[in-house]
Amino acid sequence: MSNYPKVLGHEGAGFVEEVGLGVRVAGVGDPVLLSYDYCKKCELCIAEQPSYCTSWSLLNIVGEEGSLERAANREDISGKFFGQSSFSAVAVVSETSVVNVKETIKNEEELKLLAPLGCGLMTGSGAVMNAARAKPDDIVLVTGLGAVGLAAIMAAKVVGCKEIIAVDRVASRLQIAQELGASKLLDTSRDGSDLATRVSDLVNNQRIAYAIETTGASPVINGALRALGKRGKLIQVGLPKPGAELTINLSEFLRLSNVYESHSMGETTGSVMIPLMLQWYRDGKFPVEKLVSFVPVTRFTEAVEGMKSGTMIKPILLW
Repeated sequence: MSNYPKVLGHEGAGFVEEVGLGVRVAGVGDPVLLSYDYCKKCELCIAEQPSYCTSWSLLNIVGEEGSLERAANREDISGKFFGQSSFSAVAVVSETSVVNVKETIKNEEELKLLAPLGCGLMTGSGAVMNAARAKPDDIVLVTGLGAVGLAAIMAAKVVGCKEIIAVDRVASRLQIAQELGASKLLDTSRDGSDLATRVSDLVNNQRIAYAIETTGASPVINGALRALGKRGKLIQVGLPKPGAELTINLSEFLRLSNVYESHSMGETTGSVMIPLMLQWYRDGKFPVEKLVSFVPVTRFTEAVEGMKSGTMIKPILLW
């Protein structure tokens, strides 16, 4: 499904160096944030659902073979990963991946800070705002507190949800979730008992309307599904391992008329969601600074290890 060698990387931020003929979204010198690419021509793009573009995988995962070239031996390298291949000092991107922020970003330091808006934070907040369409009287469960899950916590707080339940196995992330607005915390590292029962106990068996599932782990998905109340919906945004399967109690699932849906990119685009998140940030409701760590690209392995251990939530590589 993918061509190698290739340049990976997403959630890019930087300044435009050159533009092609007909480009209108940005000019030379403009600060921009990067998000995914989409074709604008398929049925789903025309229906204003570009996060489900029928060419999404081709444009963002497979990439374009030979779109980049190794300087030493002129070997073809695949680029355009997530529309950008931003693990590089310079990226060649399509206009659809670009969000011009020259009117909203104050300086270069702020541009670096807000780089993650183009994927993870957009996915988590969009899951709450667009997929769930959560309301103030809803109880929302968020499983997994990486950048996506914590963005969902912040968005649920913006909405004013009655209860926001945060689930993770890393204590430091649970603490951050509480700082960001979670009203109930569930540490799964200390107690392996049934997730659904423990969640219900936290809210005195009140109805849980939505679960935002970011782990992709089948046992967690199963527990989150069983925690839902009548007509509750689980929104799946976390990717499982290849070949993962899910077993559910169908009779209970049908009795409660629950809904299990997979969603992509928060059902939105960078051009729509990034300005909204920027406004939340300006209003003090979306404190991105609590999530990020800046790492020079020469210390790339530190960022990888930090993500694996849970000590870093959203490392940002600097060139």
